[in-house]
Amino acid sequence: MTVTDEPGYYEDGNFGIRLENVLIVKEADTKFNFGDKGYLSFEHKTWAPYQTKMIDLTLLGPEEINWHNSYHGRCRDILAPYLDESEVAWLNKATELIGV
Repeated sequence: MTVTDEPGYYEDGNFGIRLENVLIVKEADTKFNFGDKGYLSFEHKTWAPYQTKMIDLTLLGPEEINWHNSYHGRCRDILAPYLDESEVAWLNKATELIGV
């Protein structure tokens, strides 16, 4: 099953911004299994870098920064084989590590 994750922020009459990702719902491999029912998790199917200059980095904690950097690393790994040299240069710039 696929779903979309579409968090956004909108100011009525001014502007809006939304990040949209397509995800696959799949069985999760977990240590615990409540009631022998299993758990579900998500797997990204769309890979596009987040525009870092649009993120207020002072609002992110270490776990969120690590998630962001990990996501951008996966973007590079998945997308780079399909890109030419100039596009890879853009991708590397767009997915630079962040830190606070």
